[in-house]
Amino acid sequence: MSSPGIDSAKVRELHDRELKKFVGTHPRSLALLERARAHMPNGVPMAWMVIDQEIPVFVSHGEGADFTDVDGHRYLDVNVSDMVMFCGYGNPEVAEAVALRAWKGTQFLLPGVEAVEVAEELASRYPVPFWQFTLSASQANTEAIRIARAATGREVGHFDEGLINLEDGRLVPVQRGLVKATAGKVRIAQFNDIEGLRRALEPRDVAIVLTEPALTNNVHLLLPQPGWHEALRAMTRETGTVLAIDETHTCVVGPGGATRRFRLDPDIVTIGKSIAGGVPLGAYGMIEPLAREIDVRREQGVTATGGTLFGNPLSMAAARAALTKVLTPAAYDRTGALGARLADGIETAIRKVGLPWTAQRFGPRSGHWHGPEPKTGEQALALRDQLLTRTQRLFLANRGVWEALPGAGPTVAVPAREADVDRYLDGYASFLGAVTA
Repeated sequence: MSSPGIDSAKVRELHDRELKKFVGTHPRSLALLERARAHMPNGVPMAWMVIDQEIPVFVSHGEGADFTDVDGHRYLDVNVSDMVMFCGYGNPEVAEAVALRAWKGTQFLLPGVEAVEVAEELASRYPVPFWQFTLSASQANTEAIRIARAATGREVGHFDEGLINLEDGRLVPVQRGLVKATAGKVRIAQFNDIEGLRRALEPRDVAIVLTEPALTNNVHLLLPQPGWHEALRAMTRETGTVLAIDETHTCVVGPGGATRRFRLDPDIVTIGKSIAGGVPLGAYGMIEPLAREIDVRREQGVTATGGTLFGNPLSMAAARAALTKVLTPAAYDRTGALGARLADGIETAIRKVGLPWTAQRFGPRSGHWHGPEPKTGEQALALRDQLLTRTQRLFLANRGVWEALPGAGPTVAVPAREADVDRYLDGYASFLGAVTA
C-alpha cells in the first residue's frame, strides 16, 4: 500500500535516482555479482541476499558497529546481520575464544565443558532448565516442534508449517518447495487476537503454538497487548498444547530477552542469532516433561533430533564468551539507552515533517510504522509500503548507513555509540525531508 502523506510518484522518482547513484558507486560489488552468477544462483550464496535488497554489496570486513564493502564504502550497520551481529564485528572476547578453540580442535562429536557452561548460563536467564543445541534458530524451532508432536501425539505442527501465510482467508505457502499438504497441518491465529487463538485451539489437536513474544519480522514491530500473553498461556494449558517462545529476534532486549521482560512462563524457548557473537548456533530450552522426550532411556524411543555439528566446541566457545563477557547486564542497559535515543530521534523527525507515522520502542530496537500503532499482525502487514521501504534502504546506504531488513527496524549494536545513533538520525531525517518536500 502507499503510505498516507506520501506521494508514491515522488518516492518512485527518488528510488530510481538513489538506485542509479548506488550502482555508479559500487563497481567492484557489481563485477563480483556478475562473476558469481556463473556458479551461484542469483550470484549469492543464499537467495535471501537478493530478496532483501535490490543489489547486495560484497563485504570486505567489519569492525565494531560498522562494516566496509569491497568498494571501500563504510556503513553503520543497524541491520546487525538480522540480529546475528548484535555483539559487533571483530569483538575481541569472541575472536579470542574462537581462535583458541580452533587451535584445540573444533569438532569431536563428543561434549566439552563449554557446552555445560552455556547450558547453565541460558538456564539462568530463561525459565526452562534443560537445553539442547543446533546450528541455527530455524533448526532449533524444528526440533522443538518435533518434541512437542512426540509429547502430545498430535500432528498439527512442524517447521514447514512456519512458512505458511494467511492471504484472503486462505492458508498458502510463503514460497515454493513445500509439501502441498503443509497448509492442512497449520492454523494461524493473529497476534493479540484472543478469540482467534481460542478458535484455532478449540479442536484440541494442535501440538504446539510457536510465537515470538513480540512480532519482529516483516511487520516492523508488534508489541503484545495487555492480557495477550496471559490468555495465550492459559489457553495452551487448557488445551494440552505446548507453548514455545522464539526469542531469536527479541533476546537483544535484556539478559532473559522478552521472556523475562514480560514475565512469561513458556514450555520451550528457542534462540539463536546473537548468542554466539556471529558464530553459527541455535538453542532450545524446555521444561522437564519435554526433556524426557529425548531421554535415551525411554522405552518408546527417542524423538528425532540432532545433527553432526550440533553443539560443536567452536560454537560453544563463542557462545560462552558472548554470553558471559559481552552480553552482560551493563551492555543491555547501554544499548537500551541508545535505543531510546534512537526512538526519540525518529519520533522527532516524523513530527517535524508532519507524517501520521508512529515511532517504535523496544530496547535497542526502534523504527516506525507507516501509520498508527497496529494491534494485530494483519493490521501491521496492511501498513507496509514496500517501495518506500526499499527507497529508504537505498537512500541510507548511499549515506553510509546499512538499514535493517525490510519490515524489521534499526537495532543499536553493543559497540555502537551516541554518535552512531546521531549518524543514523541525520540520514533518516534527510530521507523524510526528501519524500515530503
